[in-house]
Amino acid sequence: MSDTALRQAGAAPLKPGDPVRIGPYTPLGVLGSGGMGRVFLARPTDGAAGLAAVKVIRPEYAEDAEFRRRLEREAAVQASIHTPRAPRLQGTGFHDDLLWMATDYIPGLSLDQAVRQHGVLDRDTVWRLVAELAEALVALASAGVVHRDLKPSNVLLSLHGAQVIDFGISKAGGASMLTATGQRVGTPAFMAPEYLREGRSDTSSDVFSLGGTLVFAATGQGPFGLGTGMDVMHRVAFEEPNQHILGEVTGADPELGALLTACLAKDPALRPAPQQLVAAAAARPWQGWQQPLHGSLAGLRGAYETLHRMPLAAVPPHPATQRVTAPAPPPGFGPAAEPGRRRGGKALSLTLAAVVAIGALVGGAYALTRGEADPRPPVAQGSVPAVPGGATPDDGAASPLASASAGSSPTPTPTRTREAPSPTPAATRTVTASPTTAPTAEAAPPPVSTPPAEPRWISECTMYGGSELTRYGDKNVRVTQVQCMLVRRGYSVGAAGEDGDFGTATKNAVIAFQESKGLAADGLVGEQTWAALRSAT
Repeated sequence: MSDTALRQAGAAPLKPGDPVRIGPYTPLGVLGSGGMGRVFLARPTDGAAGLAAVKVIRPEYAEDAEFRRRLEREAAVQASIHTPRAPRLQGTGFHDDLLWMATDYIPGLSLDQAVRQHGVLDRDTVWRLVAELAEALVALASAGVVHRDLKPSNVLLSLHGAQVIDFGISKAGGASMLTATGQRVGTPAFMAPEYLREGRSDTSSDVFSLGGTLVFAATGQGPFGLGTGMDVMHRVAFEEPNQHILGEVTGADPELGALLTACLAKDPALRPAPQQLVAAAAARPWQGWQQPLHGSLAGLRGAYETLHRMPLAAVPPHPATQRVTAPAPPPGFGPAAEPGRRRGGKALSLTLAAVVAIGALVGGAYALTRGEADPRPPVAQGSVPAVPGGATPDDGAASPLASASAGSSPTPTPTRTREAPSPTPAATRTVTASPTTAPTAEAAPPPVSTPPAEPRWISECTMYGGSELTRYGDKNVRVTQVQCMLVRRGYSVGAAGEDGDFGTATKNAVIAFQESKGLAADGLVGEQTWAALRSAT
């Protein structure tokens, strides 16, 4: 297997201990890892065309009843979406102790990554995004789905167009989204004001988030600023968009500026419907992706074709008779057969729990960082702290900004990722079950031990749980996470402290930490450095 082609496609080579088979797929490389599992770039062993992104969840999460209920909700969402503007599910199943889900692997860049690498998009390219992302919202609305986390890192750009990815916190129909202790889930800078204020979300909320995402594409900035703090939440909920930022759009294209301004209306009734956005974009001519973005996407596609043509090494026979029994599902769980989806070897009995066992990693399979590690570009998927107040329609929880307009200044708790908490770091390892030996009759009962407390850099630094490449010059929540962990490990990140700005002091601290762990001291925070920072030692 060509390591060069793998890295060009956004994957890292496999390591000893990685699985050689995941259901009907042969892993080729690692696309990324997170708190709940790993994502592999894989080939179907039945000779079917195309590559797959196969997400494997750590077994311990399948044992948690609340987690299974969350998966049931996401399963219903994923199964209901049928559009070329969103990822296609290939299949799901159990293999040994691995619970997996496979989607089409599409070589591309997230919008967030595209802007960081190649600069803002020109107005014709932004109009293309209006058309294609509005088509996605039309399909979601037809399926009764509200995405609730539409933002630059959840938009994938490929040679074949734009797609909306990551339905980990989406809502189907009138269902509510389960949250812990009344927290909002999503990214504050791109949330809709009615969701922040009252907990309500519908298709018009996605239109608001789309408006902010398109402003970012055109200017490199969010219309209310970026970040996860209460100040950003207050601006989104109660203030008008930054007129200087919107002025940049309007100055280049008055029609586009007016359209995005309408999308960002505080009153949901004043926002255009997705179909109206499609119609507005249809009247504007646009061509392919601008350069050099098109060249980068073509390079990714070329690497994809190289990997797809390479012969597979010999792999063990498919262990169809050695499946792991699925955990007992909650009431209402049923089979989720996907007609027309390919299956290798003997068919497996699948459940809705298997459909979405990866949770937040579903969309991240396409947008994982490059560099030292895993090519995941998404910005953190944070849960927004809630402030006590009245019940809300979506979550049955208090709105974090219910009292903000009255002049109160609630102290935010640290923003947490929506990935399930894990007692172990998001390291790149394969979890396998270990047999236990029952004590003999003569043996004394084992002593009851108290698990050791998590180190401060794990328990107190929970605002970001991914592993996107983070480097000098970045200003985002990932940097805040890095600084938080470094400070609690005894490193200095400068007088400004944990300000989310990756400056010289933070880079020096990263290098010093890397040297202490025997890592390449390059100042880049990728998969290996993230794993080391999150380790208990």
